[in-house]
Amino acid sequence: MYAVALNQARHEAFIRPLFSDESAATAANSPHFTRTVRLALTDPDSSEAVPPVAPRFAGDFMLTSQGDLEQIYMHGAGTRAGHLSVLTLSRSVDDTAWATAWHGAFYATDHDADHVDVISGAFWPGTALVTVTPCNANSAPATCPGPGFPANYLGQLNMYTGQITRVRLRGGSLEPQGLIFAAG
Repeated sequence: MYAVALNQARHEAFIRPLFSDESAATAANSPHFTRTVRLALTDPDSSEAVPPVAPRFAGDFMLTSQGDLEQIYMHGAGTRAGHLSVLTLSRSVDDTAWATAWHGAFYATDHDADHVDVISGAFWPGTALVTVTPCNANSAPATCPGPGFPANYLGQLNMYTGQITRVRLRGGSLEPQGLIFAAG
């Protein structure tokens, strides 16, 4: 992961590393909670800025390592005091979005159906929803979906335990991949 600073007047970009696939991080949940662990990322994927309303890691930079079932949080990104935490997830996740207001909508891309779905309603600010992608886990079988590896679905992430709970939806089917929240 790199930080890029742009100098528009001189048309220059300055690039410096933030962390690597094998950096040291503090385990944010069991079984190694609070111990220093070495990352071994094989599938770095989407990244987000964690909003201030999140119950944990507020203001951090977050990188999802989809196949590894991990999210890496960097507190103080770009500073000398930068620190990494790794949250082990119960399922493979492609994207994460947080509700930043009571009212609004999550917009989810459905790669296979070639459309965008809207999940609207009242949301507790700080709620983290994720696009669960069982077939993208490193342990997924070659033929997927299959037993134990269902099609993509929408889940709610517990940011303390890493557990993901399937979100019950009404309406059409949803097999999300990308996700974003818009307050409204």
